[in-house]
Amino acid sequence: MTRNNHTRRRDVRAYMARHGVTYTQALRALAAEVPPEDQPAPSSASLFRVRPADRGGPSLPAVVTGEHDVNPVCGHWLGSRCDGCGMCTTCDGCYCTELRREAEDAAWIARLEREHAEHLEAPDEDCGRCEDDRARSKDFTECPTCHKPLQGFWHFREHCPPYCYRDNPHPPGLDWSYLIGKRITIDNHWCYQGKMAQYAAAWTGTVTGRWKHPDTGAETDYYELLLDPNVAQPRTDLTTTAFDPREFTITEH
Repeated sequence: MTRNNHTRRRDVRAYMARHGVTYTQALRALAAEVPPEDQPAPSSASLFRVRPADRGGPSLPAVVTGEHDVNPVCGHWLGSRCDGCGMCTTCDGCYCTELRREAEDAAWIARLEREHAEHLEAPDEDCGRCEDDRARSKDFTECPTCHKPLQGFWHFREHCPPYCYRDNPHPPGLDWSYLIGKRITIDNHWCYQGKMAQYAAAWTGTVTGRWKHPDTGAETDYYELLLDPNVAQPRTDLTTTAFDPREFTITEH
C-alpha cells in the first residue's frame, strides 16, 4: 500500500471520529470533497486501462496509475470500477454492456418501425415486417386477428390489425369531384353502435369545391360544404364545414 493510501485511511478514521459515521460513509464523503484539480494527474508512463475483452467486466474501465490504484469508496482495485456507472465490479455487477446492447437493439427496432411506417401504397419486398404481414394475412386477403376478408394491401393497412378498425364507407381512389354543386347530406352513423349512436352527426348543404388550407391556400383532399340554414345542423355557429368524403356516408338530394 502506498504512502498516499496510508494517509487516506488516517483521514477516513479522523472523519469517522468527528462525524460519527461508518467507514464507508466517511470514504464517500471524503471522495466527494476532493476536487478534480487536487487529484493526482495520471503519469503517461504508468497510466493504463483494463480492456473489457480481457476481463469481461466494465464497458468503460477506470484510469489507474501507480499513485492512484485503490477505489476510495470500498478499497478494491480501482481497475474494477466502471467509469460508466461508477460501480465496483468486485462488490457488485456492472450492467453497462447489457444496457448499451439493449439501447442499440431498441434503436435498431425503432429504425425498422420508421421504415415500415412509410410503406403505405405497397408492401416492400425488402421489409421483414411487410413480408410477415403478407404471410399472416394470406397475401392481404384476410385479417389475421378477426379473420375479416380484405381487399388488398391498402385494406390491410386501413383495417390495422390487431386493432381491427371499422372500414370507412368508401374505398380509396374514388373521384369525389362529381359532388361539386350538388346538395347532399353527410353523416357518420356507421361509426357508432348501440348507445354511442347518440354521438353521430348529420350535415346537409351544397358542396362548393375543394377545401383550401387557410395558411397556404393549397387545395386538399377535403371538400367544403355550404350548410343549409333551413335544416337543423349539429352546430348553429357554422356556415360551412370541411369534410373528407371517405369518412361519411353520403346521400344526394
